[in-house]
Amino acid sequence: TEVSIDLSETYEPDYSILAVREISKTDTGNLFTQFSLFNTDKNNEERFIGNFGLGSRKLLYNDTMLAGINVFIDNDFNETTRRASLGLELKNAVLDFHSNMYAGIDDSTDEQVMDGWDYTLASQVPYLHWSKLFVSHYEWDGILRADVKGTKVGSEMILNPSVNLEFAYDDKDRKGLDDEWYAKIQFVHPPRNNGPTAMDGISDTAWNKNKDMSDELLSKVKRNNKIMIEFKGISTITRAD
Repeated sequence: TEVSIDLSETYEPDYSILAVREISKTDTGNLFTQFSLFNTDKNNEERFIGNFGLGSRKLLYNDTMLAGINVFIDNDFNETTRRASLGLELKNAVLDFHSNMYAGIDDSTDEQVMDGWDYTLASQVPYLHWSKLFVSHYEWDGILRADVKGTKVGSEMILNPSVNLEFAYDDKDRKGLDDEWYAKIQFVHPPRNNGPTAMDGISDTAWNKNKDMSDELLSKVKRNNKIMIEFKGISTITRAD
């Protein structure tokens, strides 16, 4: 279970709770569910968004690589807007790739859900096995206005068994939308009982050796949990989760 606080230059803090639970497990993978609830601000109005997903993961190459597929439904409890997504992921001890496609299901009277997609590639930082650098690109299809595109560059760090830190710069390629720095502080319970953290300091080896990826079978799916909308002809973009 993860509790997160999202901080940015242009938005009020957002708070979220997220959980991943296993439905069934085999010798080579599993079936799991992920669900979350959080608040966010849209057009100076607080919203509550819920996400529910199902996923399947499979271990490959003597359990040193993990491949997964997932589907999600996102719901705005303050409006009738809903969205679905399909995601793919591939990761090993050093590299992490995931991509998602989003499609609107229901609009509200004043809001239209934007379709879109994103991808993220992350790599372990040499000698810092508890830290990753990532680059992420997203595109949202405009309905009444131009498309919204952007790129994020940042870092993820496991500070200790219970606390993660993520920070990044979000460069939005759209006039009228401000670029911004953001940070996320994530509290994990129960604490991790394996894997490196910042408390381990600098390693003697540059790269993490091929490891058994079984411990990642119940890691959270990385996606944008916030619904992108056009509100009365004005595009509103939120940072990814």
